[in-house]
Amino acid sequence: MNPFFSIIIPIYNSQKYFTPCLSSILGQNFNNYEVLIVNDASNDGTKKICNNFKKLSSKIKIIENKKNLGVSVSRNKGIKKAVGKYIIFLDSDDILLPRSLEKLYHHILLTKTNIVVLEHNELKNSYKNSIIRDSEIRGFFKKKIFSKKKIQLINLVENFKLFNPLCYNFSINRNFILKNEIFFEDIRMHEDHLFVSRLFYCREKASYPGIITHSRRSTSLESLGRTVGYEVCISSAKNLFFYLKDSKKNRLSKIEKECIFENLNFFTKKFFLNLLICSKKDLLDLNKFICKKYPTLIINMNKIVMKKKFTGKNNSNLEKWNMFIKNILKKLGNEFNINEEEKVNIFCSSAYSKICIKLLKNNFKIKINAVFDNNKDFQNQKIENIKIKSINKYTNNNIKFLVCNLNDNDFKKIKNQLMKLKVPKNKITQFNILKNYKI
Repeated sequence: MNPFFSIIIPIYNSQKYFTPCLSSILGQNFNNYEVLIVNDASNDGTKKICNNFKKLSSKIKIIENKKNLGVSVSRNKGIKKAVGKYIIFLDSDDILLPRSLEKLYHHILLTKTNIVVLEHNELKNSYKNSIIRDSEIRGFFKKKIFSKKKIQLINLVENFKLFNPLCYNFSINRNFILKNEIFFEDIRMHEDHLFVSRLFYCREKASYPGIITHSRRSTSLESLGRTVGYEVCISSAKNLFFYLKDSKKNRLSKIEKECIFENLNFFTKKFFLNLLICSKKDLLDLNKFICKKYPTLIINMNKIVMKKKFTGKNNSNLEKWNMFIKNILKKLGNEFNINEEEKVNIFCSSAYSKICIKLLKNNFKIKINAVFDNNKDFQNQKIENIKIKSINKYTNNNIKFLVCNLNDNDFKKIKNQLMKLKVPKNKITQFNILKNYKI
């Protein structure tokens, strides 16, 4: 008899946290499942961990990639090899919470739904007392409709501007995936967006029982999601191409158009923010890549288009990009009164903060005095070789703070926090690089 669940885990150099992940699965009180581990050419001790666990359980199956192919291709391999009725996605540093499979199994039997929306919590770096707060997912899906009822999936989204589409937050009927050909595009970062959007396009009704099934680690500053620069531009360009392609082939409802627009907005901003820290070689390589792979794609800050045919102008993107970078640097210098040799503090440690630090160092020769963050798990880690500190005992009120958080509500809270520490109001600035740009 085939298993009920197929748990797909792509892994690459995952030895640090993979043992607790697999232990949390094998410790479930529900046993009708298989685990498909897709080893993406790891070169650390990950493979040894896989083999050790395979000896412990026949439920574990290992798929070996001869070379590193990325999470998207790895997950697709897992989907195609799976034999379970429902697919669950995990990362190699996740924890499957006790009785999760049992709760999910009984819910599916009751509702007979093809798509179940799941929830997750966040992990500290230590697994002791690991759950620290509810996932952001609670704010992105409508809490008020926790129920046994089935509702069209896209209608569960609270706010597309905030919505963070993660494949881990769905358990999906495998036959439904295969029938509708919902697979991951070969994208290395933010690959979940298209996958989840294509679930939306199917207009399938889903259930949202409010079951918290797993805990996810979000405290590493070196994770793939916090990568910046050229590779992010590549992934963003791929996402833009496929979203534009999807928008033309699907008859979209009003809410589906809103989803497309917000994703185009997200990846356009992501593309141009990371473009700012690309080297000249990176820009040339990026332009060559797009001209070769997606010759009809024109990426401009104010408009993203796909031409009906290739014009043959290989520099059509590059000229606009160089002009954009020149204009941004000029505006930043004027608007934020950035002076060379000036000291500044950075508040918040994120991928966006990495971009800001690189941009300031490379173009304005500014000295970063310190980086601060309220997240205790980030403190004492390093971002761009600068140690992250707690703000609680800060006393120097003569240095300007650039707050690298684009959420207005968060910025207000940080501003009030700094003012309570006697930092003058005029020394606190929200560092919004793309403030005056809209698509």
